[in-house]
Amino acid sequence: MRMSLRNILKGLGMLTGVVLAACSGAPPNWPGMQVGDQTLYVADLDHVLAVDPQSGQERWRFPPKDGNAGACGGVYHAAPAVVAERVVIAAENPGTGESRLCGLDRESGALQWVYPPAEQPPLGPIFAGLISDGTQVFAGTGDGWVIALDPETGQPRWRTRLPEAGRGAARIWSTPVLSGTLLVVGTMDHRLLALDRESGVLRWPAPFQAGGAIAGALTLDGEILYAGAFDDHLYAVDLYSGQERWRFRASHWVWDGPAVAGDRLIVGDMSGKVWALDRQGRPLWAQPFQANGPVRARPLVVEDRVYVADEAGWLHLLNLADGTKVKSVNLAPGRLLTSPVAAADRIVVAPTGGPSRVVAFHPDLREAWKLAR
Repeated sequence: MRMSLRNILKGLGMLTGVVLAACSGAPPNWPGMQVGDQTLYVADLDHVLAVDPQSGQERWRFPPKDGNAGACGGVYHAAPAVVAERVVIAAENPGTGESRLCGLDRESGALQWVYPPAEQPPLGPIFAGLISDGTQVFAGTGDGWVIALDPETGQPRWRTRLPEAGRGAARIWSTPVLSGTLLVVGTMDHRLLALDRESGVLRWPAPFQAGGAIAGALTLDGEILYAGAFDDHLYAVDLYSGQERWRFRASHWVWDGPAVAGDRLIVGDMSGKVWALDRQGRPLWAQPFQANGPVRARPLVVEDRVYVADEAGWLHLLNLADGTKVKSVNLAPGRLLTSPVAAADRIVVAPTGGPSRVVAFHPDLREAWKLAR
């Protein structure tokens, strides 16, 4: 039996700050969000929602209100991929941790295909967000597989099992990145690996080796790849060679890669500190901003503003220039584990727990709308 996200988080001793709803017996709500074609898509445990980001009006949901999800029933953590006429999601069986990929009609949310089909064995758990290059959808699994699919039909283009490195399967929690012919993935066994996006063949002479697990989304900026790791470092890695350019030591685990804002990188860590760095990894603000809880989510930069979400349920608005706080709002008891997104002049967050599935704000953090659970 494969491990579900719930069981893996238990095994980590909850050091990440992701607290399970043990009293209710519910699995963790770890939302994934994606914006495409002026629509916000939210994978929020029991549903995938398509929402108008301006008004908050729900356009469709999956499973539909009649509850018929077919072979794609379960829970939904991974951020969907939006490509052409499809929204591709990952559905996990919470009892076994096994997953299937499902193609939905972008306009209606109707189920179009399932991979693997119901009569075939499922995939391992899928925690990482799904991504697309416009012609393929890519998924990484918690048991070390990387898969490329045709988004229209769900037919596999290729499947690659990542090599093990002495710590068992190369578990993938990290949302990959694409650049040119390369697809780069991070693993919980401390590595970055580059694959050819057309064939799945490994491309770097050797994987990049960090000092800790790479669990969060990677950031790509030109020829430099940024990855946070559980050894308290942010790494800058050459995209084409896999060689380290530099590293920055934070105060605790660095979960997500940084936000890129011109000549600045904005990155948070699990102690709640947020830094602005230059392109050589040197701090730019006089002192880091201290949030009210661990910062797992990548900050969001919009023009001269920085939005920081923390696990205590606070959303902070900072000045990009110096890191000073402009305003904070509290969504507790909801916790903010998922990175904010910008859509239709709204700043949108998806709390873990609490009364709201999704909350949208104006740029100055006045509430615009929210969706109740």
